[in-house]
Amino acid sequence: MRRAWLLLALLVLSAADPAAPPEPGGLWTGPLQGPVPATIAGGKVIHTSELDALRRQGGLLVIDVSPAPRKPEGLAPNAPWMPPAHRDIAGSVWLAEMGRGVLAPAEEAWHRARLAELTRGRLEAPIAIYCHPRCWASWNAAKRAIGYGYRRVYWYPDGIEGWRAAGLPMATAEPLLPPS
Repeated sequence: MRRAWLLLALLVLSAADPAAPPEPGGLWTGPLQGPVPATIAGGKVIHTSELDALRRQGGLLVIDVSPAPRKPEGLAPNAPWMPPAHRDIAGSVWLAEMGRGVLAPAEEAWHRARLAELTRGRLEAPIAIYCHPRCWASWNAAKRAIGYGYRRVYWYPDGIEGWRAAGLPMATAEPLLPPS
């Protein structure tokens, strides 16, 4: 019963913000943190209960596009650095940096190739994309996948925090990054 109430509370909290900005004409190139649209043309917005149901059905590719942690500036070149552990939705693939508004052509090609690999080239493969609440990275990455021709793209704006708050399975992840 408690879990049902928690899920209901999350749905209410994640309902469309009346002050949500309209979708931009292309990818968002402003700050990644801030109010995001309530819609995504060419895809479908889903929330925690819907993502959980789709995962349970099987066959869904779930992609975390959170930015990868960066080595702190000013750290000595040979100083050891351990990035903090990143926990995301269990079973996700972490394609870090896919949600930036502008990608170099080689990075764009790398992300496109990873999606083709992960979907086995099937443009009808269902893909759910997320990062954090109020983060444009997941919106951009979902728009990018739609632009690549994927026809079943789900955008999950509740992000890692929404999933965690619902008490659903999490796992430690390692980022897949384009070659630098």
